[in-house]
Amino acid sequence: MINSKNHSIRQINWVLRVLLVVGVIGELIFFPSVPNFFGCVMAIISYMVFSYFFKEEYIRLFPFAFLMYLSMFMYRFLPLIATLAEGKPITYGFERPYQTFISEIILFLVSSIAFYFACNPNKVSFQNNLIKKTLQKVNFYEINIRIIWAMGLIGFIIKAYNLSTGAAEYGDVAGKFLIGLEYLMFAPICLLFPDLIKLKYKHKKIVWAYSILVIILNIASNKRHLIITPIGTIGLLFFLHVILKNINLTKLISPFKLIGGGILIILVLNMLSNLSTAMLHTRDVMLYNAEQRNNADKLKAFEKTIEILQNKSLMARLKEKKNKKEYKPLTNYHQDWSEHYVDNFLLARYANMRITDETLYLAEKKGYANKQMLDLLKNGIIGQLPSTILKFFDINYNKSLFEFSRGDVLSGKSLGGYRVTSHVGDGLVTFGYWYFPLQAIVFFIVFKLLNTFVYYNRNNLKYAPLAIMSIFSFLGMFRNANGISSDISYIMRGFLQNIVTYMIIYMIIRKIFQIISPKYNLTQ
Repeated sequence: MINSKNHSIRQINWVLRVLLVVGVIGELIFFPSVPNFFGCVMAIISYMVFSYFFKEEYIRLFPFAFLMYLSMFMYRFLPLIATLAEGKPITYGFERPYQTFISEIILFLVSSIAFYFACNPNKVSFQNNLIKKTLQKVNFYEINIRIIWAMGLIGFIIKAYNLSTGAAEYGDVAGKFLIGLEYLMFAPICLLFPDLIKLKYKHKKIVWAYSILVIILNIASNKRHLIITPIGTIGLLFFLHVILKNINLTKLISPFKLIGGGILIILVLNMLSNLSTAMLHTRDVMLYNAEQRNNADKLKAFEKTIEILQNKSLMARLKEKKNKKEYKPLTNYHQDWSEHYVDNFLLARYANMRITDETLYLAEKKGYANKQMLDLLKNGIIGQLPSTILKFFDINYNKSLFEFSRGDVLSGKSLGGYRVTSHVGDGLVTFGYWYFPLQAIVFFIVFKLLNTFVYYNRNNLKYAPLAIMSIFSFLGMFRNANGISSDISYIMRGFLQNIVTYMIIYMIIRKIFQIISPKYNLTQ
């Protein structure tokens, strides 16, 4: 049942408004300039449009599409807050501020239109399309506690195995398949909020202990973004839980809990910051490029990171070096590629708008609707097809020749650095101004596919367990990476591949339990 007066939404909205007002006033007082004013306008417009969709009906009926849309909002809203908190203007390091803010406003409006037509609560009428009905027949929306723990164990073992073997090379079908199953390790974390998958579970302490093990395992990968994933998964599950249950956060969190929670958050952030610093130094010591980083001994890298963390004098020198680096003169785009914008590595993944500014600068130099970038996209689309299909149609396509990113080509620097690119920068250099309507169509399709993970019943909704256990991935579907090609990749391969691999594991586990216990059923 949808509540028009959702307590948690109103409270979160109040926080967003306060942050926006403080951000705008602070920006105009401490960094008064016309470009910074445009940055404030972008944040205001983004909030106004987002607030239209920030309602329980959109979150309840289209939770996974909403999370992708949330990341779109964060990218335009957080830079104002994050830079101000670090004593910087929102245009820190920018060389194309007007073009950056105007382009991002247009893209956000285009994205919002796509979301509106793909996720219209008035047209839901609780009707399921053919895809949903087919998935329902194979129990895609059903799960139980035993299967969840079995999936978690499989995912945990696969992750530990992959850490010991390194990255899978092109052509390594088995290796790629295993990497695609690592998300299964997050399955038991769903039991912290079992109501989201229509289950009851009381042994939360076991789940918390398991979650800590997952975090430790991800730290061992020596990749900073993997540290965020389990924490982000818990955070998003809590977000959905409080909104769908209409929980009053002020009553849930007492002043004592608020103070204690604030202290805990500060300690955790400080620990993550130290861990990030140690990881970066480990890369400097042991790893030199992307290929070495993928093939390195992860256990040795983890041991080195822990060793660095325990060396207090070294950590002090690294922090001092980091602070000096942060305040050195900014690198101009014509000098070198530079992503330096927000110092906090957590915020940098969702608020680094300097990437947009930089890629727009490079796109302008390369020329909009550039043939090289368009041909590269076409080759990338062909490369999305599995090797077996390419061989069947006698298509000679060597995937190992494309071990680089679109950002590498756009920057004109050495290939293999896997530089990220922004959606709008990559889109304009590839399609010109036709990019905006094309991106709207692509986003519409992606939103529609994400809505497949919600099955409508007469009295309630069913969320696909696959979507719940991989919920953090939806928040990352719009961020600086490979632009529109990432969205096309999800449409062509990612969506179906995730469902197929999940169902293979599900069927195997279910069959094993049925053999062990002939009376086994999904409701046990």
